[in-house]
Amino acid sequence: MISGAERGKGGDALARHLLKPENDSVEVLHPRGLGSPDLVGQVRELVALSLGGRTDRPVYHVHCDPDPAIEDNDGARRRFWSLFEAEFQLTGQPFCGATHVKHGRRHEHRVYSLVRPSGAVVDVGYDYLRRERCARVVEFEFGMPVPTPSKHSRAIVRALREQGRDDVAGWMEASGTTTAERPVARLSPQERLIQERTGVDLDTLRAAALAAWRESADGSGFLEALRRRGLDLREGRSGPVVVDGTGTAHLATRLVGAAARRQDGSRILAAAVRERLAGLTLTQHGETHGRAVGPDRARARGAEAAPGGASHGAGAGRDAGGAVARGDPGRPDGERGRRGGSSVEPALDRLVARPAAARLRARLRLMAPAANRELADRLDSVRARQWIAVPGVTDIWGLPIQGERPRLG
Repeated sequence: MISGAERGKGGDALARHLLKPENDSVEVLHPRGLGSPDLVGQVRELVALSLGGRTDRPVYHVHCDPDPAIEDNDGARRRFWSLFEAEFQLTGQPFCGATHVKHGRRHEHRVYSLVRPSGAVVDVGYDYLRRERCARVVEFEFGMPVPTPSKHSRAIVRALREQGRDDVAGWMEASGTTTAERPVARLSPQERLIQERTGVDLDTLRAAALAAWRESADGSGFLEALRRRGLDLREGRSGPVVVDGTGTAHLATRLVGAAARRQDGSRILAAAVRERLAGLTLTQHGETHGRAVGPDRARARGAEAAPGGASHGAGAGRDAGGAVARGDPGRPDGERGRRGGSSVEPALDRLVARPAAARLRARLRLMAPAANRELADRLDSVRARQWIAVPGVTDIWGLPIQGERPRLG
């Protein structure tokens, strides 16, 4: 039995995913604790019921897919949900969902609210391990000859024995699953979604990145080898990334390491990839102009400013292509900000350099509407009043209390 789960905010996209027509058939489940007549409304209602909880991910989407070796698919799913709700203490929590038939296999999706009526949030920590334990019990009880391989087999056996299920634990140990090499999924759920969205086969991309890695001896050689294959190398949030033809970024350390492990079982450590690429100056991925990074950032930092001091176009701290060095004093509003006492001239220069239409829109936004003008007039009238100290009257700190000077006439 295979199960999967994802925690999120909910929304109409989730409901449309459960109703997508690519399945052979879709059957909407009878919801629990919800009154909306359709699945879109039910998911919206789940989100609304969760507004009192202290979490920004109140919805838990879970699916279970019994193995074809289990003849009683409906019974296996019922047993799984019973164990699952008991494990996560979700009994009684509102849910909705749908049953799909795809390629002849029937599986079920459920969307639970994780927020209780009290506002407390259900703990779903270590959910993968806990769901796997429920699945192994179902497989044993419904007569599967061997359990589904899992990298958590040893931990599952320990937990089963603590729960008194020595029968299931012994069945797993007799199958050899606790001593077998841990399986590694070809794709993670996120990678699978990226592959479906972009149409780029990840195994092919990995092979190309590994070939470029092995035919190069340094970072620049790796970059050139990637470009010959229609790929590029840029700087990402977590390090260098390989960019495919669709513009999607893939972490270089993970791409090369996974490719080597799958091709011949060898290990290319992330540290080795980072060391080889350390001398490169890369463009920041996802930005129009990019930013210079790496050891050459000092040269970008020393780029000459445009005539007139403050930058227009290329400007101070930018190279001829407009790339800005990290930590550059010519970046927006200077490097130190107001705490360092730097001037606001760079920001003013950028405002002056904006197109006339943009300046006009900004000016209109700053102009006070009628309500604000009325308030300003009232404040002016208050300021215009003359105030005098009231003799012999002070506040708790001993300061004289002022009153309005009586008007004459």
